[in-house]
Amino acid sequence: MTMTKRNGLLVALGLVLGVSVAPSTAFAQTALPAAPPVTVNYAFDIPLARVTPNPCTGGFTLISGTLHLALATTAGTAYEISAKLASDGTGIDALADGTPAGGTTQYLYGSDAGVSTTFPEGVPEYFETTLPINDFLIRDSLVETNDAYTMSTTLRLIVSNGLPSVPTLDSVSVACQ
Repeated sequence: MTMTKRNGLLVALGLVLGVSVAPSTAFAQTALPAAPPVTVNYAFDIPLARVTPNPCTGGFTLISGTLHLALATTAGTAYEISAKLASDGTGIDALADGTPAGGTTQYLYGSDAGVSTTFPEGVPEYFETTLPINDFLIRDSLVETNDAYTMSTTLRLIVSNGLPSVPTLDSVSVACQ
């Protein structure tokens, strides 16, 4: 084989190898896998101490306890916010100024609630919602006292550019059961 034929054969072989290992247009256009969602968790324990009217007795109850709020934000192809609320505590009969009135068995209360929302277009600039939680207060007594009541608390949550703020107390209402 002459040198010219050998060089021509090597050039042809190089072209065939180059074409066979070069990425095809279909391969070059294959999308990369989506990035995994990113979740950020926040948790707040909010101590509660407040005087509420007792709608069953006409008096007042000094409520003390803890509201635990867990927030999770997930950013991926969509943006999701979820909140879980849990509260527990006790209450005692009191005067309007919060001074314990004494003499009766304390109330017990506790509750769980949750809310979730999704934004398909991604992180919102501003989002505001209320988070309702209902606590049922009942005396810690073996004897029926007929003065159990419901305390409904509404918290306001504001999310700005994907970052939630600490919730604020929006309202409290009570109703005799």
